[in-house]
Amino acid sequence: MKFLNIIFIFIMMHSFNMAAQDLSDFQWKSRIVILYENDTNLKHVKNALEIIDNNASILTERDILVFVYKDHLYYNTNRTTTDIKKSAVLPKSYDGYILIGKDGGTKSKASYPFNLEKLCNLIDSMPMRKSEMRSNK
Repeated sequence: MKFLNIIFIFIMMHSFNMAAQDLSDFQWKSRIVILYENDTNLKHVKNALEIIDNNASILTERDILVFVYKDHLYYNTNRTTTDIKKSAVLPKSYDGYILIGKDGGTKSKASYPFNLEKLCNLIDSMPMRKSEMRSNK
């Protein structure tokens, strides 16, 4: 019986790891903005989330997903923990926000305060976004 319990636990742990997403799962589908949060920038992250909430259509139009990274965990904008695994490519800490393009590459690292206009201008200048805009006409 003890052996069966060990096998069951192993199977459960393995299936949990299979369900966890990796940031690369969003490649070619979405652009990712990661807001890094720590004890010294709570106000900046809160302001960024307000801007994001008030401009949801702008982000949706550009296929942007936003996550908050704090204490080695990713949260969605509603502050719910996600199953996204820690990325080896991204820094473990940063005092600002990072844009990851649809190709999976880091496109921008910026310090707070969050600047949506600058972010959108950068995205809109990218060849893939220009192609998307032409296709959506």
